[in-house]
Amino acid sequence: MSEISGRRVYYLTALAIIAMVLVSAVALTRPPPTTLTNSATKTIQVTGTGTVSAPPDEAILYLGVQTQAATATQATSDNAAAMTNVIAALTSAGIDKNSIQTVSYTLTPTYSNPVNQSVPPTIIGYIVVNSIQVTVNDLASIGKILDQAISAGANQVQGVSFTLSSSALATLQKQALQVALTDADGQAKALATTLGVSIVGPISVTPGYEFQPTNYSRFAATPQAQTPIQSGTLQVTATVQVTYAFS
Repeated sequence: MSEISGRRVYYLTALAIIAMVLVSAVALTRPPPTTLTNSATKTIQVTGTGTVSAPPDEAILYLGVQTQAATATQATSDNAAAMTNVIAALTSAGIDKNSIQTVSYTLTPTYSNPVNQSVPPTIIGYIVVNSIQVTVNDLASIGKILDQAISAGANQVQGVSFTLSSSALATLQKQALQVALTDADGQAKALATTLGVSIVGPISVTPGYEFQPTNYSRFAATPQAQTPIQSGTLQVTATVQVTYAFS
């Protein structure tokens, strides 16, 4: 091979290597091909609501014993004796001790109110208040239980709350959610029909729940033949926000 031919082969080989390097560099820096992303998806967002009703299966009674005496020791002693009698009456009425819970206990001094404002007030006694909550599952016995507790020494009835047990609430939440989903599906289909589009399917779902127990206000602590208590019905509401894709 001549010297000139050898040089030509060398130059051609060098140019080929340079071209390959440039092609590789372009391939590495070139952005990937464009694909369809979620941002391009057409969506409809609706909020469905479902409400179901059921009678309560649980009640919470809020009871208290208030005592007053000249000394703190006497006030607390009298209160302890009275509350012991109340708890005994509750257990004899069929309430399990685990269903009785202390929610607050206070010892407060009482002061004189002198006519002469220059004379500072002095402590003349003490007031003790012991409050408990009682969970009742037999709702028909609430009136009887209240009357027995009052007769035993409870002089504060702070209210009654009708509610649902955990299992009952979970069941109603599922039922309400099904109604809410049906409502959302109906709304989406109605919108699609009006707009002349087709629903592809849901792409996101966000559920929520609302439940409010029924509360009765304070009662007068006066024994009766049997205190009438009406439980009524409770409502559980579920809301669901659903995003549908359409085409």
